[in-house]
Amino acid sequence: MTVRQDVVMAIEGVRWLAESECYYSVTFARGITQEELAVRLGASPGAARATATAQEAVALLRDPDVGVARMGQAGGWAFAVEYGESRGARHDILTGVSRDGVEAVSLDPQAFHSPPLFSYAAGGELLCSFGLGEERRRWGTRPDLLQEDLTAAGIILPTGDYPRVSAERHQHRIAMSLGVIERHFELTLPRNLLEYDRLPLAVVSGSPALDSLGSDA
Repeated sequence: MTVRQDVVMAIEGVRWLAESECYYSVTFARGITQEELAVRLGASPGAARATATAQEAVALLRDPDVGVARMGQAGGWAFAVEYGESRGARHDILTGVSRDGVEAVSLDPQAFHSPPLFSYAAGGELLCSFGLGEERRRWGTRPDLLQEDLTAAGIILPTGDYPRVSAERHQHRIAMSLGVIERHFELTLPRNLLEYDRLPLAVVSGSPALDSLGSDA
């Protein structure tokens, strides 16, 4: 593998989320625009969009009921990076996002309540959900959707057990599960875009003051 390929791997896909000290969740949707995704998460239709950096989005979280999302599109998926009240991490909201033939994926790092969670819904139905690091405990109408992929990656052994991993390797273990999800759904989330650029901002709950933000002209 060349140095350039290493760099690309580090900033694309979703595996990098395992090493990010993130306090947001990400909701992906395939089959709708980022504007429609914002509406399905709770934003007002046709609302003017400000733009915000990650730091500016976090600064809006002065009330516990506030939820904002920075919106984008990558790899054929619309995405919402949610701060504060992360509505896409709720199964009832995610299934609503996935109505009318849409696919929706939620990756919630659960910064204060491990483990990180993955959920997948399509056509208004929760198909598969599990905690990263706890992949044997799964929910949804198709809980075994990723079973073969998880086994092939060595995350779940043929016996059904987990491989033993030291505390120092736990982050790598989470990245392996994210890699399975990344490959299966062809997800990508450009790290540089997320961490350093301005993105359109949608208010999905509460009433934060947006006066200091730039306009998405």
